[in-house]
Amino acid sequence: MSKVIFTLFMVIVLSLTISCGAEEAVQETDQQVSVVEEVNNSENIPISEVVLSTDVTPLKIGFVKQDHHSAVFVAALRHEMMHAQYPVYLIPLGENFYALIKDNQQVAEIEFIQSQGAINVPNNMIAGLFELGFGGVVPFAASIDQGNPIKIVSPLHQRGDMLVVSSSNEIVSDWESFVNWVSSSETPVTVGFKSPKAVALIIFQSSLTEAGISYAMAGGDIQGASVILYNAQGQPNLNPALQEGLIDAYVSNNPACAMAEYNEIGKCVAELSMLPPGDFVDHPCCAIAATEQVIAGKPEEVRIALELFAYATEFINENPEEAAAAASQWIGTPLEVELVSMPTSLYDVHVTDNWTDNMNLILQHMRGLNVFTGSLLEADDVSEIEIIADFTLLPEEYR
Repeated sequence: MSKVIFTLFMVIVLSLTISCGAEEAVQETDQQVSVVEEVNNSENIPISEVVLSTDVTPLKIGFVKQDHHSAVFVAALRHEMMHAQYPVYLIPLGENFYALIKDNQQVAEIEFIQSQGAINVPNNMIAGLFELGFGGVVPFAASIDQGNPIKIVSPLHQRGDMLVVSSSNEIVSDWESFVNWVSSSETPVTVGFKSPKAVALIIFQSSLTEAGISYAMAGGDIQGASVILYNAQGQPNLNPALQEGLIDAYVSNNPACAMAEYNEIGKCVAELSMLPPGDFVDHPCCAIAATEQVIAGKPEEVRIALELFAYATEFINENPEEAAAAASQWIGTPLEVELVSMPTSLYDVHVTDNWTDNMNLILQHMRGLNVFTGSLLEADDVSEIEIIADFTLLPEEYR
């Protein structure tokens, strides 16, 4: 009798094991999404039953094709999973158009518009190409200082900037060996960057100053400089420039750095956020900005869009592999690259004291580099945040 009981017990255990394994295996399928929907968010009606309308407010949102903006890719490509877990989600309408849904009601029609480089996002917003923009905090701040009517309305992303040297460089493996290499080199070391308004460049300049290394911009007076900073005119040009020997190294954000390693062009030797003097740990890199016109004219639509991206950011942190798959699919990078690239970033839309302090520090360094000529030129820590940001439409729990 005991043998029979034991046999039955093993059958039950085996059945449960197979059942659990099968459930895990279908997590990425529509069937699993429907299961999650029933458990996690029973108040959401099926997507097919949501009433859509052509008579809704349009909302144009710009982004750059990089994984720092993965909240866009997750919201668009994992809309069924978002529907299963959150009260705000998207329904694809075709091409780059999506219905923005909250509590089973459509509140806007979103159009996602790609911008060529984060430096162009503020200008594209001013030109009316889109009303909300995913872009770099440095270009946003510089644009606002010039008097342009835009505001940062939500934090988005921190860290994710790297120092990359040629894969054939056997001398450099970290920041210390990079400093030794530059200091002992008989000729200046040329280091590329994607834009003069990139936070990676500001951090790198600060670190060179801390290390006592002189630098100069290519095309200017380079007499006595140990490092020549070369403007590659955009991130897509950095890896080709490194491969062709036009530059010896570069500083920029992922996934370009991870792509360099994947294609055996370069190797990442340091995260910029960890470099001396240590001021830029968890530095803000990207944010969401809005025109003052859309803040005033479409506040409810903007508020719900920010709620969507807050949930998408939560999804990224809770489902890193799924988020990497969405970024890979949208950007066109290999999945292996995104699995390496995205963990170097911190995705967070909360307005914390740490975010504000780091933003103050970035603005201080921009001021020291004579970037500002307008309202930010003599602003203090409190007033400069008020000048560049308006977080009133960000859900309260995030501000």
